[in-house]
Amino acid sequence: MNTVDLVKQKDRAGERGAALVMALMITSLLLIITAGLLMESSMNTYNVTDATAEQQAYNAAESGIQAALYVLRDNVTLPDSMRLDTTKPATDKANRINYVRALEPAFSNVGTTGLDAGPRLSRWLSYSTVDNDKIVMGGGTAFTNNGFAYDIKISDPDHTGKLVTFSAKGKFYDSEISNTTRKAYPNTTDVNRIEIEYLPKAAITVDTDPGIVATDFGSFRITRYGIGAAIPDNNRFEITVTMTQPYWGQRVLRGYVRPNSLTAGVWTVPQVYFDSKTYTIQGSQIALTSLGSDNDFGTSVYTEGPPAGFPVSLNDIAAVAGTATSLVQGTLSSPEPIRLVIDSTGYGPRGSVKKLQAIVQKNFFNGLAAPATLTLIGPPSTVCPPTCPATTFNFQPGSSTGSEYSGQDADSTDIIPPIGTLGQANLDVVHDSVDGQPPHPYNGEVVGVPTDITSDVPPWLASPENLDATIKSLKTVADSSGRYFANGVQPPNTGNFATGQGITFCDGNCEVGPQDGGGLLIVTGKLTLRGGFSFKGIIVVTGQGGIDRQGSGNAFIYGNVVIAPYSNSSVSPATEPAGSAFLAPQYDLSGGGTGGIQFSSTAVNDSLLAVNNFVLGVVEK
Repeated sequence: MNTVDLVKQKDRAGERGAALVMALMITSLLLIITAGLLMESSMNTYNVTDATAEQQAYNAAESGIQAALYVLRDNVTLPDSMRLDTTKPATDKANRINYVRALEPAFSNVGTTGLDAGPRLSRWLSYSTVDNDKIVMGGGTAFTNNGFAYDIKISDPDHTGKLVTFSAKGKFYDSEISNTTRKAYPNTTDVNRIEIEYLPKAAITVDTDPGIVATDFGSFRITRYGIGAAIPDNNRFEITVTMTQPYWGQRVLRGYVRPNSLTAGVWTVPQVYFDSKTYTIQGSQIALTSLGSDNDFGTSVYTEGPPAGFPVSLNDIAAVAGTATSLVQGTLSSPEPIRLVIDSTGYGPRGSVKKLQAIVQKNFFNGLAAPATLTLIGPPSTVCPPTCPATTFNFQPGSSTGSEYSGQDADSTDIIPPIGTLGQANLDVVHDSVDGQPPHPYNGEVVGVPTDITSDVPPWLASPENLDATIKSLKTVADSSGRYFANGVQPPNTGNFATGQGITFCDGNCEVGPQDGGGLLIVTGKLTLRGGFSFKGIIVVTGQGGIDRQGSGNAFIYGNVVIAPYSNSSVSPATEPAGSAFLAPQYDLSGGGTGGIQFSSTAVNDSLLAVNNFVLGVVEK
């Protein structure tokens, strides 16, 4: 070994252990990287788990909204122990849900204190007996960290409250030329005469906090000059009640001023007949209680015959000549909200919580009922041009003694006109028929007073354009439900008679029967009824052929029937524009058999289930 080799060996002696250090440093870096990867993977797994739990809570909140909608659509029948009115069966209207009951804790909930102090549908939904602030999904009795649950709160976005603003105005059909609110007999220049005048009710806001409040709807003023004079004929009058708060709505109170008599050399104050004692406007009920000091409204029996109604007397005039004023007194109940807010909180695993809010509208069309049981919209005749085709009003109510046209609500004390027309000319034809006069004498029963309903035609029937827009909206609903039938295609059925639910849209001529049906039936052509076809709900016919009954049978319709023909009424293929004026209605039930039509508010409401409780929108809170 030489000296050089020894020097090199001495110089490398300081490098001993360097490899170990390097190995430790590289190992440390690998450990740090591995730890980072493990942490990242763990965090990602944690985040994914949280996202899944949040989605599950979101799904639970959605389930809560669907459960509340299921209740509001009147699909829940209360057990006997939960009935609102224990004197009536659970299927009775008194024990069914509505928007007022959904908002009132006493009706919405099992109790009214604690968690039940606010409306949350605990009477209608199965809250946990252990976690009574939650509805546990999957049938459990308690919510666990791995389970799913939701709770519900109901509120009124429009703050309907208890304040109602309304006014009333009236007119006489036979009145003075310059003043429709007054009539003088024989005329205003006679020394001996009687003047009757309706005094309107100025807009007033009443608090219905007790649920029902006493009020009045204007008044009648009778003035006798000298010994007065004879009132020879029944004078039709109407009082239009207009609600402006919390919602807009109108209801017409109709009746007659009856002929008077000569007693002890003086003409008496006339008696008044009202068509009905109760009326419904936007879910609020008007109940007449007295006219002046006469409270016979509470005990009088409905008097049939021309004119039909409930008799009540005006305040008498003490002196031979003088004036007496009689208030049209009654009560007004709280209106029903037309929208609700559903707040649903969903609970999922790992403490996840999601809150959803939905706004639900009671009726997509905000009312589709008609002012009369059988509503005939259109003029006495149409001439082509300008309105085509040319038609003439045709009303043949049938001739069977067992048939009936009734405005008496099958489900309340309200009485609406059994037959309604636009204008006096068509009404005269109807009166002649139902009074047994040719050419189409009627031998059956009429409950209520056939009426010119021009004053209370709803907006959707105010013009062909409005009706056409409604018809197209209904077509969209029917299409999405697989219930749209093009021209020439006859529906296999027309809904469910037992429940009065379903929607059937016949775009063109349609033949139905003898199988019964229910819900909404829309026909843009001619509707032909065959055999004993019965129906619950609303029938709307817009074709120029109207309704024609062929064949005998015992057919009865509960709800509303509307005939409002206009040109270009079919939806597909598109025939635009819709006619600018209605055509003369056609109604022919001369095919024989018994049956008839009766108004039913329940049938009308049930028929709208296809288009009610419409979700306007859902947001996450």
